[in-house]
Amino acid sequence: MRLVLPLVLALATPVWAEMPAPKGHVLLTLGGAVSETNLPARGENDGGLLGYLEVTHNGAAGFDTAMLDALDQTEITISYGPEGNKREITFSGPLLSAVMTMAGAKGKTAKPMALDGYQAEIPWSGIEAHNPIVATHADGSPMGIGGYGPTMIVFPPTDDADLAAEQAGQQVWALAYIGIE
Repeated sequence: MRLVLPLVLALATPVWAEMPAPKGHVLLTLGGAVSETNLPARGENDGGLLGYLEVTHNGAAGFDTAMLDALDQTEITISYGPEGNKREITFSGPLLSAVMTMAGAKGKTAKPMALDGYQAEIPWSGIEAHNPIVATHADGSPMGIGGYGPTMIVFPPTDDADLAAEQAGQQVWALAYIGIE
């Protein structure tokens, strides 16, 4: 009987119960109120891009390309680009909710931050209702820095003008960090 209970508990535990360490370059970091971490704490004087952005945390969930690609992928096609030069782009990547769940942040607020420090806020209710993705590819190609990458929050298109305006400010490109509250 003692063997049955541990087996039942092991089967009930999600596959990502222990956050694997990234093997490649980290494209996206989730810090703050996350329960699954694979990156060490960052202090005020740790340098690098996150130091420049004044990001500190007590441990974070870092995602490399393989980790993001291993999650179920969703495609969203939207008209995107600078005014006067918009075009249809098909973005693909995992659902933001799946990335947050893997980091132990289900039900929390996401504060995506771009490489230049621009930051938005997306409440869990909006994540759950509208299913934005963490795009890693545009038109089938990986997104690089200098374009919209390395990752980008993308919402499905909507006919609701007010919602579209709200989501436009949350659709952070050149995304490197998501603070979780």
